[in-house]
Amino acid sequence: MNSNQTLAEVKQGQQRRAVERHLANQPPKPRSLFARAGRAIKYAAAGAGAIVLGTFIWGLISPIGIAGVMIAFLAMLGAMCAGVFFSRERLVPFEKLREVDLKRLPQSTDRWLQAQRRALPAPAITLVNDIGRKLDTLGMQLQTIDEREPIAGELRRLIGDELPELVNGYNRVPPHLRRDGLNGMSPDKQLVDGLGVVDTELTRLSEQLASGDLNTLATQGRYLELKYQGDSTS
Repeated sequence: MNSNQTLAEVKQGQQRRAVERHLANQPPKPRSLFARAGRAIKYAAAGAGAIVLGTFIWGLISPIGIAGVMIAFLAMLGAMCAGVFFSRERLVPFEKLREVDLKRLPQSTDRWLQAQRRALPAPAITLVNDIGRKLDTLGMQLQTIDEREPIAGELRRLIGDELPELVNGYNRVPPHLRRDGLNGMSPDKQLVDGLGVVDTELTRLSEQLASGDLNTLATQGRYLELKYQGDSTS
C-alpha cells in the first residue's frame, strides 16, 4: 500500500468520525418546523388566492359594494385559518405506526412519541427529546433507502413497533404503580432503561447509514479522479 492510498484511507476515517459526531449533536428539529410552517403558508395562500379570484370575478359581474368587500375580507380570513388547520398532519395511532411508509415513519413516530410526553417521568422526557433529534436525522437519511435492505427492516421494527410498544406498555400501568411498581420492579426505571437502549441503537443505525453514504461518496470521488485526471500513483 503506497503513501497516497494510506492518506486517502486516513481522510476517509476522519470524514466518517466527523459525520458520526455531527449525528450525535443534531440541533432540535429545525427542518420539521420549517416544513410545517411552509405547508401552513401554502394552504393559507391557496385559500386566500381563491377568495381574491372569486371576488374579482364577482366584481366583473356586478358591483360588490362595501358589504361585499367586508364579506370577501371575512371569507379570506376564514380561508386562511382553514388552510392552516388542514395543513396540520394527523397523529398516526399507535396501532397504525407499523404500517406507515418507511420514509415517513421517523416523523410519524416522533409526533406520536411527543404526544405521550405528559405521561412520562422527567428522566424519560430527556431521552425522548434526544430520540426525537435522531428520528429527524433518520428521516432525511431514509429518503434514499430501499425498504428491502436489512437495515430498513431493523429500523422499521425499532421505531415502528418496539419503541411505541415500550411507551404504550408503560402508559397501560396505573399511575400509582409507575414509580415503585410491584415486587421491587419500577416501571419508571424500566421505561428509562428501555429508552436508553433505543437511543443507543438509533445512534448505531444512523452511523451505519452514514458510513454507507461515506463509502459511496469515496468510491464516486475515486471514479471521477481516475476518469478525468488519471491514476496519479502510476
